[in-house]
Amino acid sequence: MTPELAAAYAHCRAVTRRSGSSFAAAFWMLPAPRRRALHAIYAFCRLADDIADDPAVREDRSLLIARWRDELESAYLGKSRQPVGIALGDAVHRYRLPQWIFLELLRGVESDLRGARMESVADLERYCFRVASTVGLLVVELLGYSNPATRDWAEAMGIAVQLTNVLRDVGADAAAGRIYLPEEELRRFGVSREDVLERRPSEGLRLLLACHAERARLHFERADTLLPREDRRRLRPAEAMGRIYRRLLAELHERSFPCLGEPLRLSKPRRLAIAASVWLGGGGRS
Repeated sequence: MTPELAAAYAHCRAVTRRSGSSFAAAFWMLPAPRRRALHAIYAFCRLADDIADDPAVREDRSLLIARWRDELESAYLGKSRQPVGIALGDAVHRYRLPQWIFLELLRGVESDLRGARMESVADLERYCFRVASTVGLLVVELLGYSNPATRDWAEAMGIAVQLTNVLRDVGADAAAGRIYLPEEELRRFGVSREDVLERRPSEGLRLLLACHAERARLHFERADTLLPREDRRRLRPAEAMGRIYRRLLAELHERSFPCLGEPLRLSKPRRLAIAASVWLGGGGRS
């Protein structure tokens, strides 16, 4: 590894660690080469997400996304000159990661920039695929699998994880002027957009959140049925990520969906304990 590439991977590791994401907790036991590649993937996704969400960004966000798409192209051509692109370029060629998956993720980020409303559950699940299932698909490509059905598992798990994120972040998203709960369900439960944006609790909103949580739970259940037995062992790190979010979903339910204030997060030691339990074959439901 050249000094330039080593420095690029170190930069991606720092981005991952600063984020405090469950991502790092789930994959910390991987062998170093794959862990480095995951840091590069995460850094690319994190910085793309920051273009849409970080209030410190002052430039034209649409232009920044276009530049980030160009950076992805440069990474695949081995021509990037910035740290994330250099590391990603090595990772995508080393592990043959399909470029279309990254492009789908960027489409999800662009929908955030446009402030696209989720009219239906299908719209929301399409968004979840783009911003979360894509990451799952990259992870299983990196970890390897023998049964193509594993890709179906990654897609279902990604949707379950992102639905959990949507539930957890209702209040934080509302503070930023965003609503990811489907419009058809707002109408069904008699909840107005203003109720959500102003974070006004109501029985209708509580029922809506409970319905949303049940949908996320069903996606987790579906994912459990999709992972082929022959690939389960090598995909334990990815399973650990799902178990962390499934525990978060259960915690939200146990606390009657405290979703209008600061997002609920599991502590780092707890996330590491869940991940370690999955790695060791214990299921990680604690």
